[in-house]
Amino acid sequence: MVKLIMDIPIEEYFRYHPPTPGSDRVRKHDRINALALEFAKAVDVEIEDPQCKQFAIFALQQARMFANQGITVDEIRQNLNAEQ
Repeated sequence: MVKLIMDIPIEEYFRYHPPTPGSDRVRKHDRINALALEFAKAVDVEIEDPQCKQFAIFALQQARMFANQGITVDEIRQNLNAEQ
């Protein structure tokens, strides 16, 4: 089995993980999403060059995605550690 950093099985990165009841994960996702949207709106208003605007917004989408994945992976890791 291929494992990633911190010994999490790779399969955990490719399945849906609903938030654990009582966790703070939804609040964290909401905060990241709101800040990314605010930044994207600023980019849209302040940058005229269409190519630079497109690249900047794409980079923000990627940053948002990886930040949210990081929040989920943190919870997966906590849950796996609690099981041991």
